[in-house]
Amino acid sequence: MIFDQKESISGPWLFDDVIKFDFEVTDETKTYDLILILIHSDVFSYENLYINATTIFPDGNKTTNPVSLQLADKNGGWIGDCSGDNCSLAIEMSSAAYFKSRGKYTIILEQYSRKDSLAGISAIQLKVIESQK
Repeated sequence: MIFDQKESISGPWLFDDVIKFDFEVTDETKTYDLILILIHSDVFSYENLYINATTIFPDGNKTTNPVSLQLADKNGGWIGDCSGDNCSLAIEMSSAAYFKSRGKYTIILEQYSRKDSLAGISAIQLKVIESQK
């Protein structure tokens, strides 16, 4: 594992609040899995969480992509591991990804829903691990 960081969200996740992860890649010949872990409560009232995911590369270039994260099945049941009122869901954002160069990478996550604030998301964790694939 080259990176593992958890960011808590106190209160509703506001449209202007960003979650930022900075990590170093020292070996561009290896592949990596990027895993996002969402921790939410049952007050989250949607089956998807829409986010904008921005990656900033060591050379300063960046890409932004909208992403839909599925939290519930078609019957409304939570997909993640739930205990009491809280659920944890691991989502593989990228599998066996190559990083083109060594250096500092930044991933910025912004909530991208139709509402200014989202209740029920309590934390987001990013893990970057050397791929076994």
